[in-house]
Amino acid sequence: MNIIHIDNAGNRNDASMESIQLKQEILAKGAATFSASTKPELFALLHKAIDTGVTPVLFDAKIEAIASRVKDLGVGAYDEARESSTLPASTHALFFTSGTTGVPTGAIKNRENIEGELDALEAIFTPEAFERVIVTVPFIHIYGFLSGLMLPRRLGCEVLLKEEYYPQELISLHEHKKCLVVTSPVYVKALLRLKRDQDLNNVVFLSSTGLLLEEEVARFERQYNTRLIQLFGSTETGGVAIKRGVNPYWEALKDVLVTKNHESRMVVDSPYLSTHLLEEKLTLMKRPYTTTDVIELEGSQFKLLGRVNEIIKVSGKRLSIVALETLIERELGVSDALISIKQDASKLKDESLVIKIAGRKKPDEAMVKVLFKKEFPEINIDFTLEFVKAIEKNSMGKKLRR
Repeated sequence: MNIIHIDNAGNRNDASMESIQLKQEILAKGAATFSASTKPELFALLHKAIDTGVTPVLFDAKIEAIASRVKDLGVGAYDEARESSTLPASTHALFFTSGTTGVPTGAIKNRENIEGELDALEAIFTPEAFERVIVTVPFIHIYGFLSGLMLPRRLGCEVLLKEEYYPQELISLHEHKKCLVVTSPVYVKALLRLKRDQDLNNVVFLSSTGLLLEEEVARFERQYNTRLIQLFGSTETGGVAIKRGVNPYWEALKDVLVTKNHESRMVVDSPYLSTHLLEEKLTLMKRPYTTTDVIELEGSQFKLLGRVNEIIKVSGKRLSIVALETLIERELGVSDALISIKQDASKLKDESLVIKIAGRKKPDEAMVKVLFKKEFPEINIDFTLEFVKAIEKNSMGKKLRR
């Protein structure tokens, strides 16, 4: 398996995964966290760990709460001598949630979880006969681990890794090969901002979930003459469903059953569900698993409305605050908007919002009111504006909603 690596200076180096693996040594057979200076080293080291039965512990080092939790749980680094493990014997990999909505939780996967989901992804993408996989996302989250790290090996493709990706570079990195680009909504939106047409009919984009509007997906596919597939899931559930292009409905992955409870929250029964969760202590994960996502079911398919804490009810109408953020960013030219729900039990009225705005453009309340009234003429959305230097995000570009 060949790995193409481009460093920040633009220097290109081609090497086989096997040759990179030879230089990487795993010093212990217990649970392991990893330190590597480049993406190819991390890519090769993680594969070597999986192949040799070492449990990788993957977390976003930028989030101190997760690093602290790893230490508190006694899960040591790979160069620390360990006599016992805090993890079940069946543990194949340990992932931590990003902590975007609260305290990070550890999700334990066994071999069947990982291999089963890879089987489902392989069945979807093998007919495409890709020659190259371009990976713009980190391997430390489950989406990047499965789609960007493990899937290319299943597909028999070469992998292109760059230390930092810029939207304009992504357009040329395919080098006219049949490519799968494993990316995120942040990159899709960045490519849209380039506002130039490009023929990428030999490229398929796979994006993690991040509420891309149907209008944005349609414009992206038209602008680049390409196809966009979105993969929905979570650290706890693993992959749940895919959505192709502008189709409003998500299709469950093979062997995944999606239903909903009385609150319209998604209930997932799947062979890809984590076996255990690491919170204050190690616990078995409930099956089926009720998520915080609100959905509308249509037969075996569903529409994703947003997370419970990302939906407000105004005049009996449910609105997604993520969709409102996208609306503000797109229509008012704002770099980033973050909306939270303001709780005030003393007020007998609909929920109100706090809208944080980052960037040079600072629209006033009148401009936002006009925008909301244009988009939702039948309702009145109560809000206040706050201007901040930046909106905090994790390494996947997801806004932290603390």
